[in-house]
Parts: sequence; C-alpha cells; structure tokens
Amino acid sequence: MRGGCRWLAAVLCLSAALPAHAQEPVWQARAAAAIGTLEQTWGTADGWQASENWQRFPITDILMDYQRRTGDPRWSGKIAAAVRNRTGRYLNDDDLWAVIASVDAWQLGHDPELLNWAAANFARLVTDHWDDHCGGGLWWDPKHSYKNAITNELLLHAATRLYLATGQEAYRDWALRTWGWFAASGMIGPDGLVNDGLDAQCRNNGAPRYTYNQGVLLGGLNDLTAITGDPQYRTIAVPTALAATRTLVTANGLLTEPSDALGADGPMFKGVFVYHLGHLVEAMADGPERTELRAWLARNSDAVWGLSADGRQAVDGLWSGGSGQTGAAAEASAIALFLAAGS
Repeated sequence: MRGGCRWLAAVLCLSAALPAHAQEPVWQARAAAAIGTLEQTWGTADGWQASENWQRFPITDILMDYQRRTGDPRWSGKIAAAVRNRTGRYLNDDDLWAVIASVDAWQLGHDPELLNWAAANFARLVTDHWDDHCGGGLWWDPKHSYKNAITNELLLHAATRLYLATGQEAYRDWALRTWGWFAASGMIGPDGLVNDGLDAQCRNNGAPRYTYNQGVLLGGLNDLTAITGDPQYRTIAVPTALAATRTLVTANGLLTEPSDALGADGPMFKGVFVYHLGHLVEAMADGPERTELRAWLARNSDAVWGLSADGRQAVDGLWSGGSGQTGAAAEASAIALFLAAGS
C-alpha cells in the first residue's frame, strides 16, 4: 500500500511540474489569447468596433471555427448576435458573406430564421444579378458595373454551404454551374492564382492577386469535393494554395498582399485566406504538399505570435510588422492563422 502511495505521489508531483500549457495545444492557447484581445479591445454587443461592416461575417466564421475545433462555447452568444447584425450591406459580396455566416451559424443552433434568411437572399442574388454577360457570373454590385472573382467565389461557397445544410440539389447545381463559369472565365492564371476580375471586354483585368481571392476559392473547391465525392476539385485547389504560400509572401515567407492600397479591407484578407487554407489542409491526405503547407502555417503562426509579444498586445495588420494598423480584422486574422496552424 505504501508503495502504491509513493507511486501516486510521484505521478502527482510530475503532473504539477509540467507547464500549464502542456495540457492545451499551442495553437489553441494562442487563438484563445487573441480572442481575449479581440473581445476586450473591440468587442461590442453585436459585433466588433473598428471593422468594416462586411468583415463582421468572416470574423464570426472564425469564432465558429474556434468553437468547432476546441469545443469551447464561450463565444456562442457573440456569434449569435453578430451574425444577425446585418446592417451596412451594400454590395452583392457583402450579402454573400452574410449568407455564408448565417448558414454556418445555423449549423450550430439550428435557428430556422438563419437558414431561411440565407436561402431567400441566395435566391434573390442569383435571380437579380446573374446574367449572360461574359457568359454568366454574378455581378459585384447592384448597378451591374463589374464581374469579379470574390463575388463569384463567394457564390460558389454559399451554394456548397447551403447544399451541406439542406441537401437540396438546386444548391449543388448552382455550385457546379458557378465553378464551371469561373474556371472558364480567365481569372485563374497558369500558376493557379486568381486575379481580381474581368474588364469591359470580359478578359482578365490583370488586377492584383489578393490573398482572399485565393482563399475563398480554396474553400469552394474543398467543399465541392465534399458534396460531390469527386477529388478533382480539391486537387485543383492545392496548386493555388501552394502558389499563394510561395509567392504572395515577404522575403521571409510571411503572407502579404501584392498591393498596400487596400485601406481597412487589407487586414481581413489574410485571415480569409488562412481560414480556408486550414480547412483544405485538414481535408488533405498526408504527403509532401500537406507537409509543406502545414510547415508554412507553423512559420507564419510563430511570426505573428511573436508580433503580438506572445499574446500581450494586438497584432499588426502587416504580419512583418510596422504598419500600426491594429483592429478587429487584424486580430481575427491572427486567430484564423493560429487555428489553421492546428490543422
């Protein structure tokens, strides 16, 4: 009996000597610290200060991803309030960010209002703003002045999310129709990277390849494989992911934008990219490509954690530092990166 007590005491002593974070994955501890900063500094009753209106929805999706990965429900109330705050939507891509977040929030609580709102607005968008100009595609704006990448990538992703929620074939058909048009549009370059949109002659306009244009495409293609069972879509996504992580980076390999002229939108773009990259990496089979992407996520995560002084200060909107552009979007992007690093 005394020997058993000595063994138990030794186990308890060893457990007490272990660092506190040994029981919690590094990525989770980092994400939790960044969420604390987000809420303490910018949290409001129904969203976050210092973020553009459209950014409320990807921020909400990032918090839902945290809950999915960790099982921590502390942010359920904030998620529920923020996703229902639909103020400040002006463009078709704004609406689609809200549609996607509403479907994802429905998956958590199954409030029928969320799914009904998402379905009604999806139907309105494709009825009013998809036409045969440039052979198809959804217009970015209600005035029909521009067909671009992000709006149609979001349409693809919204269709896949709605199909996963409802099983209705019409959404699967819209996803395949949107991808078929997008793949033939000319917006995807030979290296797999996506330019911003089409010009007046329906040609690739050569505009910069922003990180979120790559990210949302990864999400849509990853979901297409999930809803069709066809691995080709995920296979198509991988070269885009590799091209982005190899070329849309600083000399030190940190994710960056090809242009600094993005204003308040820029700090959110990187978060959108790594959010979808993390989901893609999670679904990929083990192999050299997955290994490379996971290593890239780990390097970027370490750099951004250092930029936050190990969680003691807000993250800069530029991951190499120095821009002074902190805010809810920049902090949420860091959270998305820390979560993706756990994929």
